[in-house]
Amino acid sequence: MNRIWKMLVCFSFLALFIGCTGSVAQATLVWPPAEGVYVRKNANGIPNGRISVIVKDLPYSKAVIVGVESSGYEGASHEDRDRAPYLYIAGHMDMGQTAAEVVLTHGFSDKRGQTLDPKVLPPMTQVVYKASVQEKRIVLTPIEDKHHSWRTDPDLAGTYVFEGAYTIPSRFMAIAWVRQQDPERTGLARGLDYRYEDNYVGDGPEKHYPGIGEEIKPSYELLAYDGGQLYRKFLVSNDFNQIYVIKPNGEALLIYNSEGGVG
Repeated sequence: MNRIWKMLVCFSFLALFIGCTGSVAQATLVWPPAEGVYVRKNANGIPNGRISVIVKDLPYSKAVIVGVESSGYEGASHEDRDRAPYLYIAGHMDMGQTAAEVVLTHGFSDKRGQTLDPKVLPPMTQVVYKASVQEKRIVLTPIEDKHHSWRTDPDLAGTYVFEGAYTIPSRFMAIAWVRQQDPERTGLARGLDYRYEDNYVGDGPEKHYPGIGEEIKPSYELLAYDGGQLYRKFLVSNDFNQIYVIKPNGEALLIYNSEGGVG
């Protein structure tokens, strides 16, 4: 009888150990997230949210630039989903002391009825979500307390599953990437909001900057305004591998290069 009792106790401890280690494995966090596109689906299997993740090297850390979009659509039709109101907002992801956070700053909300100026990018109130970065998935959770609710409309919260190792850059992500650079190089003060305009530079020869080769095209030309006055002009390559600040005399100064060697 004692032997049977001891065996039961041993099996109980073994089962508890396996359960605990399995839970730890499931909750293992990953940093940085894999570069690529992550998709959120509703209960009907229709995609209604997406995160594009671009990971770049900074001198002492990894920079994670994200573009997050959500329609909040819960139906079963792709066509109706495409007609639903949606939100797109870009920013960066940071790993804090206890968890990762997504800090989103620039984008737009399309309520399907408002006329949007495609060139003027409105400043947005900073939105912060908790981010649980796991193997092949990102879970966004709103930060809520008695004073604030960070939920957006449509809500960005949910589980986004890795779809593929490609990226979907945007002008809003380009703005977020510029703001991640050293303010001494960009000339943009931390915490100060600027209004941005974007003139996308395609593959054609319609624009030329002295000292910049053709490899910068296609790219985003970002105009940063302080109040109503043009304050800085940037050129960001479409793959985010180079950032130039364009001086008033037209000279281009390289302030970020994924392969090193900046001006």
